[in-house]
Amino acid sequence: MVSFLSITTSPFQIFLFQDFVSGGDCGGCDSEAVQVNRVSKKILASVLLLLVFSFLVSNVSAATVGQQTGLAAAFPAKELDVVEKTAQIDKASIVLINSMVTGTAVMPSFQLVPGGGAAGSDTGIVGTWQSTEETLTFLANGQFSSVGSSSGTITGTYSVQGNVLTVNYVVPRQFTVDFTFSISGDTLQISHPQVGTLTYTRVGASSAAASGDIVEAAKNLVVEKEEGAGAKVLSEDLTTGVGGTGFIVSPDGYIVTNAHVVLAGQDPEEMLVNALFDEFANSLYGEAAQYYNIKPEDKDAVTKILLEKFIDYFYQYGQITDVTTNYYVLNGVASPGEDLKVKSWVAVVKKEGTVFEKIGSEYSWGRDVAVLKVDKTNLPTVKLGDSDAVQAGEKVFIIGYPDTGASELFKPESMLEPTVTQGIISARRTLKNGLETLQTDAAINHGNSGGPVFNEKGEVIGIATFGAGPAEGIEAIKFAMPINLAKEYLNELNVKNEVTALDTEYSDALEAFWSKDCYAAVPKLKEVLVSYPGHPYAQDYVNTCEQAIQSGEIPKPLDLGVTGLIVFVIIVVAALAFYFFKKKEGGFSLSSVSPKQSAPAAKKGKFCENCGARLKPGEKYCDGCGKKLS
Repeated sequence: MVSFLSITTSPFQIFLFQDFVSGGDCGGCDSEAVQVNRVSKKILASVLLLLVFSFLVSNVSAATVGQQTGLAAAFPAKELDVVEKTAQIDKASIVLINSMVTGTAVMPSFQLVPGGGAAGSDTGIVGTWQSTEETLTFLANGQFSSVGSSSGTITGTYSVQGNVLTVNYVVPRQFTVDFTFSISGDTLQISHPQVGTLTYTRVGASSAAASGDIVEAAKNLVVEKEEGAGAKVLSEDLTTGVGGTGFIVSPDGYIVTNAHVVLAGQDPEEMLVNALFDEFANSLYGEAAQYYNIKPEDKDAVTKILLEKFIDYFYQYGQITDVTTNYYVLNGVASPGEDLKVKSWVAVVKKEGTVFEKIGSEYSWGRDVAVLKVDKTNLPTVKLGDSDAVQAGEKVFIIGYPDTGASELFKPESMLEPTVTQGIISARRTLKNGLETLQTDAAINHGNSGGPVFNEKGEVIGIATFGAGPAEGIEAIKFAMPINLAKEYLNELNVKNEVTALDTEYSDALEAFWSKDCYAAVPKLKEVLVSYPGHPYAQDYVNTCEQAIQSGEIPKPLDLGVTGLIVFVIIVVAALAFYFFKKKEGGFSLSSVSPKQSAPAAKKGKFCENCGARLKPGEKYCDGCGKKLS
């Protein structure tokens, strides 16, 4: 920016000014007209140069606008209402929260054996086997029975060690016999020196598979621990968790959300076990498909059967180790491919309520509120209102990060832009535990949990929490925890909700932006970025303004320097015009312009001594001033 002072004291300006005052060297100045003409030319040259210089300064200022880095903000086509303004101002204070549980599942390697297991596996031999003469049944609890056409019914117990099957007969008499055995598919072979080798077929497996009843066949598959040289220990790294919304209530990093968003009341180890089961479900199905041609309509049933078998196997042989729970807070949008975990802030839980409470023999939704803390300063905040003053029928709106249910259709970074839903407070409802909630028809979806519910003043009066329905004849309804409940937790932590200078500066900047007053908005936005360099949206508005200025959409205002220059030029031109006017009337002398080179002094008898006007021969009074001539 060039000031008026710097313009009027530049070298060429000083030279022109001095030349004008002194009158320069006119080579004898043989006539007043010549002198006036030369002076006027210099004045006009100065004016022209000043105007050209002013034009160049203006264009240089426009050409030095900052580089564009992408636009996420746009000038409004109409005056914004409170919902639109609050959404733009406060979305910098609304965060995405990810509660993540990690750990490692450890278990012995296993195999899925069709129709039973290999020799040496008591789980593999479990089941019913049949030959032409006898039916054998081995139960998982170690009980054994045999029904033969000639021997009748025999019962007892059994055990397996390697490929040795030990049978302890009880009925009809007690004795013990060791057999060797092997299993191949649906076939069991039992050998003894006295009886030779007997062959049996599993009842149910082959017949089910042959008849096409794959679901029944799956029931006879066994998840079996591997033995021998091929056995190993499996280790699987696991990650699970939930996402939700929160909002910053103090500039030093306190954030309010729901207790269920921070996994209150959940067992992290159990969450990892369930994640493991989900992960292995498809692999178990794939392995079963190697043995049987499973129809698509049978996939879910077969997978469920196999998963139940794997769950029993894991609880018997496996364990979860190195369990950790971490909380990550993302403030604002992310770039394509950006590592959200790296960009996020690590948070700690300072206070949490309960998701459910038992009241007698029944359960009620609990005080579902939590307070997180991040190690940050100068953060933007929302303003908290009074939920006790909320009445049914009041308009409200909710900002948050819901799961759309169709994320595969959108770019990942666009899913990190908070959304706005609107509605009214339908009623105030009291839970069985005595806690009052706010019922609303505004949409609250998965991911919205923990988000702020605003009133028409732009104050947070509730926390989006849970929904009910839909059921037959009943539409889905949503509920919010009252913000005064969160205030109780904040008071216990000595946390004060405050609107800071940063919030005010940002709000003022956006007001100027919405009015397309970019020359007022940009300096304020840059001040915001100085106070909080990580502000997720301020730079977008700066970029929009700078592009608009550069393209000429926003005209450059007159600054004081250029305005002063124009005033100076007008004064000079006016003085020149006044001079020419007076000269034409014959009542203005060049001596009034330049003290160093004045007009020739009036001579007695030829010029009036009073005004210097030329006198005519014989005149008694001067035509110029009317003075009586002597």
